[in-house]
Order: sequence, then C-alpha cells, then structure tokens
Amino acid sequence: MKQLFKVFVYGAFDLFFRYRFKRCIKDVDKKDTVYLIDIDNTLADTWPSLQNYVYRNENHRYGSLSIFLGMRNFVLDKMSAEKCVVFISARGYLDYYSTRKWLSGNGLRSNNIILVNRVEDKLTYIKESLNRGMAVVYVDDLSYGHEYGEVRLYEKMIIKLKELPVEYLGVKEIELINSAYETSSKGIKETISHHQNYSRN
Repeated sequence: MKQLFKVFVYGAFDLFFRYRFKRCIKDVDKKDTVYLIDIDNTLADTWPSLQNYVYRNENHRYGSLSIFLGMRNFVLDKMSAEKCVVFISARGYLDYYSTRKWLSGNGLRSNNIILVNRVEDKLTYIKESLNRGMAVVYVDDLSYGHEYGEVRLYEKMIIKLKELPVEYLGVKEIELINSAYETSSKGIKETISHHQNYSRN
C-alpha cells in the first residue's frame, strides 16, 4: 500500500512538472534556444554541505548553499537577453519551494523550475524541447561523489547526450564559465566557442 501511494505521488508530481515545462517553453520561438541549467554543483556549491551535515533539514541545507558567481552571471546574461532559461534539478519534489526561494534570494527569476526524480529523467525535457524544433543548450556538471573524495560522472547520461543534437556544457565548460565570468562577462563567447564540445572529447 505504501509503495502504491509513493508511485501515485511521484506520478502526480511528474505530470505537474511536465505541465510546468510546457508552460515554460510555450512562447519560445522555434528558432530560438532553450537553456536547461542544472542547480547542484553547477549553479550551487552543493557538495560541501553533504560532508558535514549540520542542518535541521533539507530545506535548511538548500537555503544555506552559496552560488557560483560566474554561473550566476552567465544565467543573468541569458535572462537579460530574453532567452528561455529553465532550471532543472534532481531534487526531492518537496524541495520545490526552497529551491525557488534560493534562486530568488540570489537574484534569479525562479518561475521556471523543473524537479526530477532521477538525473536520467532530465532527458525527457531535453527531448521535448528538441521535438518542438528548439535548439538546446544543456548546462550540467553531471558528476557526483565529491563529498567522498572521488568524483564520478554520469557516463550513461553523457553518452545519451552525445547522440542528441544538443550543445552540452559539462564540468570543464562550467569551470571556464566561472573563470571568465568572475571578472567580466565580456569575452565569454570567445572562450566557450574556443572550447566547443570540450566535454565530449
């Protein structure tokens, strides 16, 4: 009975976020680009908070996270250019409002948030955008295990991304964005284009 209830609740949340995503991209021109941006360890400096868990709960922990200034400026740059930016994160569904609060607290528009149960579920939203004829820039470190001292990549997810017509910015590109945007947003296009598809090599 408990398992059945869990399946029902997860299914309801999944439908909710799929509906939210369609709302997010419904006004995007099919010739335009959608930016799908991960949060944890991409925009938020998350993994140190897992080493020494001193928080009352997950909402408290998420609220305490610092933001990578380079990535923040990168996102603000896209938002100011009226690009469609959607934050997509593998977090608990009940962390939706704490995630919104954290984004707003860091000066980012927080109405476009999608939460998924598993990292691989992000592919659904990438494919949805592609099926609508939109170009997709997907920014995600796709790594885990930092808190244990051994960083690993979601290799299967990366392989699947390589099969899609998606511009994927992974760990190395995120590091470049942070270093370039820390001091100035000028020159980032040159930096990124020079290292285009760096994570695929």
